[in-house]
Amino acid sequence: MTTQLPLEVRFLKRYARQLHAAGVPAHQFELMMLALADRLCFSCQVLSSPTAIFLSFQYRDDEEDQHPIPMQLIRVSPPGINIGNSSGLYRLGNDLVDGVLKLEDAYARMRVWNPTPLYPPWLQVLCWGLSGGAVAVMLSSSWIGILAAALTGAMLGVLVTHSGQVLREGGLEALAALFSTFMVFALNSLVPGINVYVVIMSSLIVLIPGLGLAMAVTELSTDHLASGSARLAGALVTLLKLGLGVLIGTIAVRWVGWSEETAAVGNLALPPEWFRWFALVIAAFSFAVLFSVRLKDFHIAMAAAIISYTVSRVGVAAGGLEFGVLLASMTLAVLANGYGRLYKLPGALIRVPGIILLVPGTVGYSGATALFLEAGAGLGDAVLMVLRLVISMVGGLLFGNTLLSPRRGH
Repeated sequence: MTTQLPLEVRFLKRYARQLHAAGVPAHQFELMMLALADRLCFSCQVLSSPTAIFLSFQYRDDEEDQHPIPMQLIRVSPPGINIGNSSGLYRLGNDLVDGVLKLEDAYARMRVWNPTPLYPPWLQVLCWGLSGGAVAVMLSSSWIGILAAALTGAMLGVLVTHSGQVLREGGLEALAALFSTFMVFALNSLVPGINVYVVIMSSLIVLIPGLGLAMAVTELSTDHLASGSARLAGALVTLLKLGLGVLIGTIAVRWVGWSEETAAVGNLALPPEWFRWFALVIAAFSFAVLFSVRLKDFHIAMAAAIISYTVSRVGVAAGGLEFGVLLASMTLAVLANGYGRLYKLPGALIRVPGIILLVPGTVGYSGATALFLEAGAGLGDAVLMVLRLVISMVGGLLFGNTLLSPRRGH
C-alpha cells in the first residue's frame, strides 16, 4: 500500500512543472522553489535542466530517516517563453509566500492550471510578419526588402503556428530556413537587388536563439552548469539547423537559376532614418504578442524593448558595439530587478523583450550560415564577435544584479 505524498510536496511538484514550462531560467526557478519550500517548512534541493527536474524534500524539523520522502523526478520538454504564464505563477507563488493565499487554495488552483495561448493564431501570424519587416528596417533594408521580410515572416508564422508536435520536435527550424530562403530568392528574381541574406535573417528573427544563448551563458556564470550546458547545446543546434536550411535552400534555388547576385534594375528606395523608431514600436508590439505578454502589461514590455534599443544605440555611439550591449543589458537588469521588487512579479517581463532586440543571436546565425555557404570563410570572426557580445550581455546582466539585487525568487 502506497502512502500519499504530503500536500506541500504535491503542490510543489505541480508548481515546478508549470514554472519550468513557462521558460523561467534555472537560477530563478530554483530560487522561487526554495522560497516556497521554506515557507511550507520543508528543506528542498532542486536541480533543473531543460528536460528534467529533480526535487528532494525533507521535513525541516525532522530527521530524514523518520519521515523519508522519495526524490521526485519530473521529465519535461524543453520550454518556450511564456511571460504571461510566468507572471501568473509568480503572483500565485508570492501570495503563498506572503501568507495571502492558503496552501489548499493554491493547490486547488494548480490542479486546474492549464495555460492557453493569450492571442489568436491570426494575430500571432500577423506579428511574425510585422517583426520580420521591423527587423529588416533596423538592418537598413530597402522598402522592397522590408516587404519581402514581412511577407516571408508571416508565411513562416503560418508554418510554425500550424505545425504538429512531430515537426516541432524535429526539423522545424531547418524547414523554416529552407522555406524562407526559397521565398526570398523567388522575390529577388522578380524584383532584383534585394539583400537576400539580410531579408532571410529578418524573417527568421523569432527562431534565432539569441535569448537562449544569453540565458545559457547566464546560467553557466551562476554555476548552474547542467542547465546552462544543455541550453547552450540546444541553442547551437538550433543555429546549425537554421544554417543547414539556408544551405539546402541556396542549392535548390541555384538549380532553378536564381541567384543573389542578380543585378538591380535601379537603386531600390530606402526608408527614412526616422522610420526606424516606428519600426522599433512595431517590433516591440510584435514580440510582446509572440511571448504572450498579458494585455495589461503590454506597455511595460514595449517600453523595455524601446529603452533597450535606445540605450544600446547611445552606448554604441559612445564606446562601440560591445559597450552598447553591456550598457543596455545592465540597464535592463536594474529595471527588471526594480520592477520585481516593487510589484513582486518576474523581471522577465522587462528582460525578455529588451534582450530579444540585441544582437548575439543574429550574429550567431551569420556564423552558422558562413560555415555552410562559405566553407568557413569568415567563421572565426563571426564566432569571436558572438563571444564578445554574449560576454558583454551577460556581464551587463551581472553588473545590473550587483547594483540592484533581485527580490528573492526573481
